[in-house]
Amino acid sequence: MTSVSGGTFTWLDYGVFILMLLASLLVGFYFAYKSRNKANDEFLLGSRSLTCVPVSMSLVVTYISAIALQGSPAEIYYHNIQTVCGNVGLLAVPIAALVFVPFYYELQLVSVNQYLEMRYHSLAARRVASALFIIQILLNQAVVIYAPALALNAVTDFPLWVSIVTVGTIASFYTAIGGLKAVVWTDALQFMVLLGGIVAVIIKGMIEIGGLGKVWEIAVKHDRAGPQIFNWKVDVFERHTVFGIAWSGFHSTLSTYCCSQTAIQRYSSMKNLKHAYMSMFLIIPYYALLSFLMVLTGLVLFATYAECDPLKAGLISSKDQILPFYVIDRLNTVPGLAGLFTACLFSGALSTISSGVNSQAAVTWEDWLVMIPRCASLPKSTQAFITKILALVYGMIAVGLAFLAGSMGGVLQAAIAVTFAVAGPLMAAFIMAIFMPFTNAKGSCAAMILGTVIALGFHFGSIAVGITPELLPTSTDGCPANLTIPTLPQTPIVRVSDLDYPKKLLGLSYTLLGTLGFLVAIVIGIFISIITGGNGGRPIKKNLVHKWVHWCLPDPDDSVHIHSHGEMKTTHF
Repeated sequence: MTSVSGGTFTWLDYGVFILMLLASLLVGFYFAYKSRNKANDEFLLGSRSLTCVPVSMSLVVTYISAIALQGSPAEIYYHNIQTVCGNVGLLAVPIAALVFVPFYYELQLVSVNQYLEMRYHSLAARRVASALFIIQILLNQAVVIYAPALALNAVTDFPLWVSIVTVGTIASFYTAIGGLKAVVWTDALQFMVLLGGIVAVIIKGMIEIGGLGKVWEIAVKHDRAGPQIFNWKVDVFERHTVFGIAWSGFHSTLSTYCCSQTAIQRYSSMKNLKHAYMSMFLIIPYYALLSFLMVLTGLVLFATYAECDPLKAGLISSKDQILPFYVIDRLNTVPGLAGLFTACLFSGALSTISSGVNSQAAVTWEDWLVMIPRCASLPKSTQAFITKILALVYGMIAVGLAFLAGSMGGVLQAAIAVTFAVAGPLMAAFIMAIFMPFTNAKGSCAAMILGTVIALGFHFGSIAVGITPELLPTSTDGCPANLTIPTLPQTPIVRVSDLDYPKKLLGLSYTLLGTLGFLVAIVIGIFISIITGGNGGRPIKKNLVHKWVHWCLPDPDDSVHIHSHGEMKTTHF
């Protein structure tokens, strides 16, 4: 019989949790003091002096965050370990490192969207990409803030709204005062806290259950692991298939590291190209380690509650609460461990939010405000102050949106869907610009806008139709006799197979939304470019397209023509 002991935070748990928050703030204060009276070069790029180890950790935790840390074990518990196929995406890291990193590093960009203006001589293309990136990050941050707040609310009597405000405000504050260096070094600190929290759960669980062999045996018995759980169908309407997850992992990793502002900004901040390369290749072992540990965490959770599922027993109200419930239920026997893991969850959120608001501030200043003559002529210290205020404002907007995140479905699926839906079309725009010299600004803008609208339409359309993933069977047969099992309402399951066309189209797997957006954008971008005259035979500077396509440039002239919107402006460091 499974025991469900419950528990609460002790003063030591709160102490460990608060210590992590204070450590993050102190890093921010330290770099704020060191960079006082310095310009945007320090705030946005760390004076281009960063090295590979902390940056690689930052690149990992920026994209893993509390969403994966909380959502991945829940996915494994209520579905299976099939999501490990997404690690195929790590094959995209060497491609991004060898093909895209040197290309961007030579351009020394602050805003990656600046490249689109340089390539197409179009301020519109630059600003469309900038606006889509800001929207993407805001929507993602809303879920990122909501996830650990939900966790703390599930395990303590800490109000949900207080948690949301706390994590959003602290991340925004230390980013606003400390800049990119504070972001990178707090990310490195939070990477270590993440590892510590996950390992604590695994070790405690393994000891309690009886070792890895027992955990695996239980998982295989209940179809959470083993060769029988892999879905080898080629069906775009299946929520998870081996091919769908593997391709989605590859496509999303490539889009993340080939055109995301948060990644490109870090490439430009490196002290040299060698460190930029190394920061990318170090992602592979770091990410693989965290992914492996999260799989083990999910299996430990299931083995612990195989005979008494907390969701079915009414002890939690959402599958995303299973990990925080375990922490307070099982780790409270060791003082401080529950606090460590809650700090772990918040670390994942803080790293993603801080990176996001710093990048949002960068593109807002570089793509919008620096174009205004009055802003461009301000003293450098004033420019830096405005950028810091922008970071704080974006953090507060994300906090507001976090209150709506609960209606977006499971935190992992919601974050992945929204991020992919925008990242796919953005990657299409940059692929067109870098590898297709015949494309133009009209095609680029149409590709980004229509690709994003269609992909997001599919995501929110599936929510409106009510498509929900089916959970694998769980049991309450081993629950304590004194636990009253509630009669859960029978919510009807809306399956894709039950829908008729055209509604069935909305059942496209959320893992393929990025691919959908990318393909739609590429087709539209090429078509619009061709019917509007293509490049028009205008010369393209060789460093603005990849060396693989230099042979097909329309003109060997190595000059750039600036069009009627005026001379391109950016902050020069």
